[in-house]
Amino acid sequence: MVDDHPLADYDRDRIVAAVHEEVARWGLDRFNLASMAHHHGLDEQLILRHWPDADALIRDALAHRPGDADGPPDTGSLRSDLFMLAVRMATLVSSAAGRKLHGGHLIGDAHISSVEIRQTVWRDRAASLSVVFDRARERGELRSGVDFLHALELLFAPINMRALYTGEPVDDDYCHTVSDLVYRAVAAV
Repeated sequence: MVDDHPLADYDRDRIVAAVHEEVARWGLDRFNLASMAHHHGLDEQLILRHWPDADALIRDALAHRPGDADGPPDTGSLRSDLFMLAVRMATLVSSAAGRKLHGGHLIGDAHISSVEIRQTVWRDRAASLSVVFDRARERGELRSGVDFLHALELLFAPINMRALYTGEPVDDDYCHTVSDLVYRAVAAV
């Protein structure tokens, strides 16, 4: 049974940080709640009082990533919002912790159960950013039929490719280039 009483911020932050570290170290497929609790000096029963199982804990922890405190950008322009999203992703995946955390998401076997966790985390993450596209639609900046999930994939994939696979720089110029390409693909003409 999940406890309805909220955790103290300090405890929640420690647990989320521990999940991030374990996923970075072992990946999602080898994550073990009991081992994590032991390794980080956490009370496993306390964790289970607030999350029903390891999957729920992982989903919740991965919804809270470094740099998320600011929420979705709201510059008043889709082009600028896309640039800000690109810079945030570049900052995250270019950091040592972000690189390790993203590395823990890699799929070794498409038939394992943790694929569903990855999909849920991505959909939840994308949904939290959908407001950027809702605002753009209200301002008349977005062409009809644009799916925000596809637009975010177009924006983030090249950044992840460079940062995680080729090691090429992901600087502001690159973020401008990628965000501008995505803008031109989705903007109302």
